[in-house]
Amino acid sequence: MIDITRLSPEQLDRFIHIQSVIARQQVDADKVKAARDYYAGNHPVMLTQRQQEFLGKELTTGDYAFNHNLVKVVIDTLRERLNVAGFTVNGVSAEDGEGAEGKLAALLWEWWKHSKLPSQQIRLYRRALRDGKSYVMVDYDNMHGRPRFTLHEVDDGATGIVLHRDPSDENRTLFASRYFYTFDPLEPGKTGIERKTVYLPGEIRKYERTSVLSFIGTETGWRAVMDDGDLSWPLPWRDTQGMPLGVAVTEFQNPGGSEIDNIAGLQNALNKAWLDFIAAADASGFPILTANYRDAQPMPNMVSDDDNIEGSDEFIIAPGRLLEIFGGTINRIDAANLEPMIKAIWSIVDAISGLSRTPQQFLRPFPGIDVPSGEALKQLESGLVKKAEERQLLFGEAWAEVMTLAYRVARTFGQ
Repeated sequence: MIDITRLSPEQLDRFIHIQSVIARQQVDADKVKAARDYYAGNHPVMLTQRQQEFLGKELTTGDYAFNHNLVKVVIDTLRERLNVAGFTVNGVSAEDGEGAEGKLAALLWEWWKHSKLPSQQIRLYRRALRDGKSYVMVDYDNMHGRPRFTLHEVDDGATGIVLHRDPSDENRTLFASRYFYTFDPLEPGKTGIERKTVYLPGEIRKYERTSVLSFIGTETGWRAVMDDGDLSWPLPWRDTQGMPLGVAVTEFQNPGGSEIDNIAGLQNALNKAWLDFIAAADASGFPILTANYRDAQPMPNMVSDDDNIEGSDEFIIAPGRLLEIFGGTINRIDAANLEPMIKAIWSIVDAISGLSRTPQQFLRPFPGIDVPSGEALKQLESGLVKKAEERQLLFGEAWAEVMTLAYRVARTFGQ
């Protein structure tokens, strides 16, 4: 087990930067970005040459990509079932009594409501289900005299939170790093500086990226930095007894990682199936008339090339027009049966439903007579309910950590 309290300030600083490099190398930034793209509907588009002719420009340069985005439905359907209903202290809620525990539960609930967490939790759970994890940071709001809760996303290689765990104990957090870029519209020269804030159990360290010219070229590193209002570096993060308050960042980890991992391939297949269906409908989904002149003289003004497609050397077939040919025969090729392709589309939807445990009624249309109800509906949603209950339990424990830290912060800085 690593004991960072035994390191000298210089050793701790070096340890922080080394661990930060290692942790960021392990962050699968491309996977995080892909998950966010899939949720937003930015899916890869696979077009045949014919599809590119009549869909390509709209699909590749338009504001709206072609997709049947079930990824968003899967995540939002589960997220809608995650909600904090209240807090208890040693099993006592605000409604259970007027004792110290009941009053504390009521205080936590007041913090929750005044911090706009009833709406903020929606973003938190969506990020956790989409990216695999999300974070809540606690500090103190001197203006309002209460703890402040800030949501943060997992690091995507540019900005976000990286949680550093003890290699010998994955349940123990050593520290957390937040990466971000400064932005000051009044001082554009300061905009774009990369920053890193490190949250240790007993202190907070702030750094900014630097570039130094040396005999081997430009070297980058981190230098300590203080913001307006900071009284020292590092900032102390200890209670009135001098004990560390704990890492200010709490992780909300979705069990199994991102909900998108298991269904991204099927989402691609679904989009491709729809494109194939469109291509089939375009090529053979309607009756086709053919003129056979194998044993007859060609008709006047017969089509000879494509150079004059708007001229007179073409058939014009439309309602109300009469087609007359000389010495030939007209044949009709009936439209192709597209039902197998439609079944393939809904088979993929069924597979997504099974893997994600999302009931089919949320993913595909049902005729009115087939809409499940009563006991049948409960059975269909049992998998989703179990999945939601598991996350309610795990996220509930994370909220307990957040509120425990918030209470310690309030007792320390609210004096």
